Amino acid sequence: MKLDKISIANFKGLRTAEFDPTSFSCLVGENNAGKSTILQAVSIALNRPNQLMLDVFYDPTIPVEFTLQLSEISPADLLRLVEDHRARIVEIVNDGCLTLLVRYRPSDKVEVVTFRPVPIEQKYHAASIADNLKGLRGAAVREAVIVNYPEFGADCPEDLNITTAKGFLTEKILALPDEQFVIAEAPLPSGISSSISNLLPEPIYIPAVRNLSDEMKTSQSTSFGRLIGLLLEDLAPDLNDIDESFRQLNRLLNRVTEDGDYVDARHEKVRDMEVLVQGFLQEHFSNANVELNIPPPELKAILSTAQIYVDDGSRDLIENKGDGIKRSLTFALLRAYVDQLEERRNAGDQEDAPAPRPIIFLFEEPELYLHPRSQRILFDALGRISDAYQVVVTTHSPIFFAPGVTASFVRVEKVNAEPKPVGVLYPVNFGLDAASAETFKMARFENSDAAFFSRRVVLFEGESDDAFCKHVAKVMNPDWDFDEKNIALVRVSGKGNFSRFRRFFDSFGIDVKIVADLDAYFDGYQHLGVNAEVNQVRNDAIQLIDARILAADIKAEPATRQIRDHIQRNTWRARYDAAKGAVRSVQNDGVVTDDILTALDGLFTWESDIARVKACREDQTARQALVPALDVIREHGVCVLSKGAIEDYYPAEAPTTGSKPGRAISACALVTNLESARALSTPLGDGRVSELQEIFAELFREN
Repeated sequence: MKLDKISIANFKGLRTAEFDPTSFSCLVGENNAGKSTILQAVSIALNRPNQLMLDVFYDPTIPVEFTLQLSEISPADLLRLVEDHRARIVEIVNDGCLTLLVRYRPSDKVEVVTFRPVPIEQKYHAASIADNLKGLRGAAVREAVIVNYPEFGADCPEDLNITTAKGFLTEKILALPDEQFVIAEAPLPSGISSSISNLLPEPIYIPAVRNLSDEMKTSQSTSFGRLIGLLLEDLAPDLNDIDESFRQLNRLLNRVTEDGDYVDARHEKVRDMEVLVQGFLQEHFSNANVELNIPPPELKAILSTAQIYVDDGSRDLIENKGDGIKRSLTFALLRAYVDQLEERRNAGDQEDAPAPRPIIFLFEEPELYLHPRSQRILFDALGRISDAYQVVVTTHSPIFFAPGVTASFVRVEKVNAEPKPVGVLYPVNFGLDAASAETFKMARFENSDAAFFSRRVVLFEGESDDAFCKHVAKVMNPDWDFDEKNIALVRVSGKGNFSRFRRFFDSFGIDVKIVADLDAYFDGYQHLGVNAEVNQVRNDAIQLIDARILAADIKAEPATRQIRDHIQRNTWRARYDAAKGAVRSVQNDGVVTDDILTALDGLFTWESDIARVKACREDQTARQALVPALDVIREHGVCVLSKGAIEDYYPAEAPTTGSKPGRAISACALVTNLESARALSTPLGDGRVSELQEIFAELFREN
């Protein structure tokens, strides 16, 4: 059995949300986005406490609702219920699936209902049938059936009472065509609202922010105690002798029933104590009898009181140790359970035995207090647990998610809403989405894990763009602090990856902006993700620039790096092969056709983009022609550097040789105040601030 989906309504910061837990799910996002709320919702929905505090209602005038969709319910799962309830629950399990709605009305007790096909016609509802037959006897029962349900009259038995009439009508109604039914709320079968707990998965919730001393207590109500309980449960079958001793002790302390007979084999002093107390009581209440009952110890209760001492140079109870070792011990218990679980699975299940109650592990920030190496070990343990039980973690550590282990990844974001902000979920399932998984691997390789925990991502090309931009932005305006505003700068390693990264981050609901070199506006524009509506502005700019190139006789001068990069492209290889074939054709027949000229020109068309970049950098007229196009795409979150690359904005005194990171550090050291920061770029028009100021204003603009 597994939990396929939980729909959450009106709970804390989640007005409406759906979470599909897989074998191993990872929830990420900024603090206070709603990650822990999802874990709490799963725990509450499965445990179904009697009532909820009013302060957890997003809107205190309407109910909190959790809709659970469970699947893969096997006959062995049903064996966990008593036989009578087992037969009743089958009524609402369809193809191994069960849907439950757990509802909390404000200041009211929990209500649990299910969903099942209900007749569309009101007269077929159980309440209507009961009203139609109420108080009738003998022939009047059959007459009421024929009058109210003439469609069943031909098959109506002669001798009916209310009970048999209801059974007859129920059988006929269930045989109606599917189109006469609608899926609607329906009460649970009688008597199973509490016992259904044995069927549902058991949540083990390990919170991140709580008094860890409380969590170290061995009560079964705490996650720590439950983990000990899980470990010690395997002891019970091997301790039958102890259980027999407890039964003998119970016989000495209490009256017992043996083979249907009430037996008093209590110890003499127990009986004498009871007689003595009863005698004193009867002096005032002559008809009162006293029966002394002494609850005997149970093995499970004894095991649950287990204590753990740790000697790390000072022997003491674990609750008196530091937070780091407390957290580590919790996960040491977890890893021990993993090993025990694998041994149990290797041993195989007994036939016709109830399946163990499934567990769903809910961990808040498991990386807390753990060294990165310990985090990796824990991640491995959680991955192994997820082979048998569902695992959900919230985290700020990239160690805790990876394609192939983490089956699904959900980013939780808090967005503005009335009357207060709400959490929104953006799921990506790596098990199903191979393209996203591949991009995810590339993003990790480029050290962009932090982007998944940010509210915005700025994509850039160059090796040192992030360091220089961070420094200059903060000098220009202290509020333009990328770290404080939780804006991540992510290097894409080539403009051809802009679209790939953008699609990936868009799928998580992360706001994406781009800082691109000037050449990307001409060669690689399709990767910037700009809306097609602005294409005409770009085309107009290119026409003006090309006209200026002709008028000023501006020549393309590709750098060695540009030539090397270009010939490595598959498209250039195809053009080269076409041109080579054209030359061979001319050699053979001496005829130069338009097709041959086109093939030869194809080798050099890319030089026009180099000429455009050169014109925009060196010619003021061409530069001004480009400005309207740059302004339009900047409004769409794409900032193109009109001077070329970020290095072209370094102070004149900055070194021009050496490693790119070293040059960036030197350039940053030269930008010490607002005046020097503004001097890095000129305004793109009269009455405007410097270009870099406009770019940073866009990167930090609230949408």
